[in-house]
Amino acid sequence: MPRLGCRLLVFIPLVVGLAGCLTRQSNPSTGLTPPAMSPDSVGLEIIFARFPADSAELNGQLWEEADEQQLPADVRQRLERNGFRQGVIGGQVPTALAKLLALKQEAPAPGEPQRANVAELAIKPRVTARYLQTPAGRRNEVQASGVYDRLPVLVSESGELGGQTYCQAQAVFALAAFPQPDGRVKLDLVPEIHHDQPRQHWIGEQAAWRLETSRPKRVFDDLKVSTLLRPGTILLLSGQPGREGSLGHYFFSEGDSQDHHVERKLLVLRVCQTQHDDLHPPALSLGVVVD
Repeated sequence: MPRLGCRLLVFIPLVVGLAGCLTRQSNPSTGLTPPAMSPDSVGLEIIFARFPADSAELNGQLWEEADEQQLPADVRQRLERNGFRQGVIGGQVPTALAKLLALKQEAPAPGEPQRANVAELAIKPRVTARYLQTPAGRRNEVQASGVYDRLPVLVSESGELGGQTYCQAQAVFALAAFPQPDGRVKLDLVPEIHHDQPRQHWIGEQAAWRLETSRPKRVFDDLKVSTLLRPGTILLLSGQPGREGSLGHYFFSEGDSQDHHVERKLLVLRVCQTQHDDLHPPALSLGVVVD
């Protein structure tokens, strides 16, 4: 069971009129415009959404409108055997996804103070978002779960099924973006399990050594999702239904199967901007907090 103190991009939801990715707007009080992104950077929107595990719409209908064939067949097979599901959406946002990410609250009338329900402040928001501006090739970490005291994982490798239990374990995606000359972005996501207590080790970097403190990690390079996306295109990642105990289950499920309070998660990655493209017209209408 993951601890309640989950570090999964969790923020208190606010009523904001956010449409798609962040826009670059002048500050009315200063007249200043935020600086443009650096030449090799990529702007990404990273969204996690929770939904009922038995949702036919989000387990079925949504994926009928996604292209699940962009990865090589052998990679798709490895991902499926390990409980992962991926797809790309271009153009119109599917109805099921739009409903899942829709803003539920109504904005206050002009001049009316915004009020928060204290009882709701302790409840984890159903949709959380983060805007990331990252230099080309830089490693970023996307935490996909809370910390599990014990994580017994079944992994399919080279056609064989093996198991291993990790202590104090957390599911993490290593994310890197590589802008292309034609305006597209190559996104690489690698699933990892970070576990046990932090340790110190020496790292060689630019003809020098530095001492780094980090947790041991198991990297699943053979499950890397690598795809080319145009600005505005969406990459979806989730788990396969009915695959309890698989790697994908622990990345994309929350709750206790014994008391039937299980929810599934959907990771939405959208390329917003590159050095070859001004801020893409918003494709999503989201009422979520952006980090």
